[in-house]
Amino acid sequence: MNTALTKPPAPTRDVDVRGFVYALEPVRQRQQWRMDKLMTSLARVQQALVETEARMNEVQAMHDERARNAGQALVQRMDPGAHRAALGFLTHLRDQRRELDAQRKEKLAERDRLRKDCMALQLRLDGMTQHKEDALTQYADEVRQRNSNEQDRDWLARLAAVRGRVVESSQ
Repeated sequence: MNTALTKPPAPTRDVDVRGFVYALEPVRQRQQWRMDKLMTSLARVQQALVETEARMNEVQAMHDERARNAGQALVQRMDPGAHRAALGFLTHLRDQRRELDAQRKEKLAERDRLRKDCMALQLRLDGMTQHKEDALTQYADEVRQRNSNEQDRDWLARLAAVRGRVVESSQ
């Protein structure tokens, strides 16, 4: 989240906040970088999961096709050697699918862990953002108070000057 592009909250619109410095900005920025890194990792895991599932579907489709072909070949030719080889290949495909399924489960667990980490970090970032907005509002209130005090001093000085001229002219 780029804070330079976000608008200040409504309570600070009438105040020049260019002097505001958020002391925890480096911490917030590091949290944001960590969040970006987690999101990148999550995207990679999700892409790997999609690829693994696609490969599983390919293996399953190949298995189904070979099983159908082996069943038809047995009926047509009765060659036990070729049938045994086809069954061996089907076993290999089943084993490959099991391995891919184990990889998919690992990736699902990693994806779930990364999602959980992202949600926890997002909550922390949201808290820091709220704290920053609160600090900015407090800063704006202090600036308003300073401006009000300065205006009061100016008004009193002008009033004293006017009274001084009135007293001088009456004498």
